[in-house]
Amino acid sequence: MKKWWVFIVLFILITPSAFAGNAKPQFKDYPANEVYTGKNHPLVLDELGKSYRTRLREALRNNKPDFAGHYIVVKWTIGPLVVYNAGAVIDAKTGRAYSFPVATGSAFSEKEVDYFQDHLYKLNSRLMVFAGNLVGSEEYTGENTVAFYEFKDNKFILIKTAPYK
Repeated sequence: MKKWWVFIVLFILITPSAFAGNAKPQFKDYPANEVYTGKNHPLVLDELGKSYRTRLREALRNNKPDFAGHYIVVKWTIGPLVVYNAGAVIDAKTGRAYSFPVATGSAFSEKEVDYFQDHLYKLNSRLMVFAGNLVGSEEYTGENTVAFYEFKDNKFILIKTAPYK
């Protein structure tokens, strides 16, 4: 009888960790430390700032933080024949911009496309989700993929990828 109890307890303890690899990252698991409500800092004209100064300055002028507590998400499309979504986040406190880790080709058909619907983020979380044909990713396969990134220490860190369904 005791052997069964040991087996049941071990099964209960081991089973959740065995399936944890299939769990998708959740916004609540990557909380932002603070929500910035002050005035946006002027854009820092480093390489990225100089390359996209018009879009980035406009975002700083017209928007408040909407990602990871104090970052403003800026998005634009690139490509003459195939449209890819690219962008950056700007630290509203410092004015420094950081490029997205990937560009995304939409995972949706042309009829149902709403540009940037393949990109999820929240003000109170450091998690950013990209869905589609991910260009620039080490995991680039040419197939539609969902990629989960944590934005930490001003860098996008890949957490996990999964097939887009």
